[in-house]
Amino acid sequence: MPIVPLPSSSAELAPLGASPASHARSTTSGTRPGMPCAAPITSREVVVSGTVKRRHSFDLCALMRLPTQLTGPLDVVCLSGRKVRTASEYKGVRLSALLDIAQLRLPHARDFARAYVLAQAADGYTVMFSWHELYNTPIGVGALVVYERDGQPLGDDEGGIGLISTCDLRVALRQVRALKRLTVHLAEPSGL
Repeated sequence: MPIVPLPSSSAELAPLGASPASHARSTTSGTRPGMPCAAPITSREVVVSGTVKRRHSFDLCALMRLPTQLTGPLDVVCLSGRKVRTASEYKGVRLSALLDIAQLRLPHARDFARAYVLAQAADGYTVMFSWHELYNTPIGVGALVVYERDGQPLGDDEGGIGLISTCDLRVALRQVRALKRLTVHLAEPSGL
C-alpha cells in the first residue's frame, strides 16, 4: 500500500506533538509559528519502566558506558519522501540493550510475543516498537538511543538524547527527540 503524505497545510495546523512534522518543529524551534521563542525541549535522562523486573534510569554518562553503535551515513526522510537532514553518522546504544538491562517481566515464557515498547519524548510524541521488531528483525539492529551526531553531542536544539530507527524507510517518522521514557507493555491476549 503506498504512503500518501498529508497536504502541507494540514500538517501546519497539527497540534504540538500530534505528528512527526509537528514534533520536529516543536523540538527544533520550541514553539509554534507566530509564538514567542521558548527554550528547546531537551532530555538528560531516559527511564525504562513498565513490564520490567527493574525500573532503570540512564543518563548520558550511563549510556556512554554501554556498547556503542555507529549508523554510518544516514538520510533522515519524512513521510513525503523529502530529506529532512543528512548525517555522516549517529552514535548511540541499541534500544534492546537498555531493555536487556531492565529485563522484561513476563508472566509466561511465551509472553514475549505480546511485548511492545512505547518510546516517548518530553513533548509527548510517542512511537512504538514490538518485541519481534527489536529482537527478531534487522529493525532492532538499527533502533538506537542516540547522543551524538557527526562526532558532536546532540545539542539542546536536537533534544539532548534521542531515538532513531535507521532501518525504517521513512526514518523521521520514528525519530524521537528529547527521549524521556521507554515503557514496556504486554498486549492483551486474544479471547479466541
